[in-house]
Amino acid sequence: MYRIVLFFLYAFSLLPQKVHYAFSGIIAWFLHRVLHYRMSTVVTNIARSFPEMSYDDINRTTDEFYRHLADVIVESVWALGASTEKIGEQVRITGQDNLNRAMALNRNAVIMVGHLGNWEIFTGLPDLRSHYGIDLDNRNFVYVYKRPSSRTADKVMSRIRTRHNSCSIIESHQIIRHIVKHRNGRDAFFFICDQNPYYNESRFVADFLNQKTYMIEGPEAIASKMGMPVLYCGLIRHGRRNNEAHFELITENASECPEGYVTSTFARMLETDIKNHKGTWLWSHKRWKKRIV
Repeated sequence: MYRIVLFFLYAFSLLPQKVHYAFSGIIAWFLHRVLHYRMSTVVTNIARSFPEMSYDDINRTTDEFYRHLADVIVESVWALGASTEKIGEQVRITGQDNLNRAMALNRNAVIMVGHLGNWEIFTGLPDLRSHYGIDLDNRNFVYVYKRPSSRTADKVMSRIRTRHNSCSIIESHQIIRHIVKHRNGRDAFFFICDQNPYYNESRFVADFLNQKTYMIEGPEAIASKMGMPVLYCGLIRHGRRNNEAHFELITENASECPEGYVTSTFARMLETDIKNHKGTWLWSHKRWKKRIV
């Protein structure tokens, strides 16, 4: 099944990108107007996050979200067959000085990101040193991911993310052991930090998008215990073929910060980017299914 799925995805990826975007319009219409994919969740999340919005604004942001979600799907498939040079033409990085400053400490670093923009396309970047001025090899960009329940889906997504040998990936359940074992390394570990934490697994509550929100505490806990620098990486989609990753330094040593500082700072930075690019966050995620009284 894995080989069959990968064959068709790769064959489709070789089509011109304008054809992918044509399919994107069909996918967006189907998800939004036919399947109503998590539509109640999307509308509720947007309305609660932006209580000042009119109904027209909520509907407009909802439309933008489904178009964006469809673009993320087709761009991720397109990247499977595209060269790293082609991907590099559509991705720019800002705040390299902040990342280089953290990595100059000669320690591993935690990079906190959210489901904003097209997070998948950043796994296919060209050479970091020559193309972006980042003082790291591509293999030192390590993306931490949660393994899906489907073995086929896991193998397909892993293949897409490692197709270009432009990064490394590691499953979330292995990350603590890996970091401890390679404590003297010089890797940048990317954690997606805006998921809903498991029950009874978070003590951190942040004011996030006008709501009290449980936050994942794992990245801060790891960084604090290991004395690692922490950065925020905002993945911004300015439009089709125009993606930006901007790095901001949160701390050079998380062990010197008060408890909760790193996570609350991440939440504030992510919130700012979401407000500036409302339609490109993953509104279909059931982020607030655990209500805080």
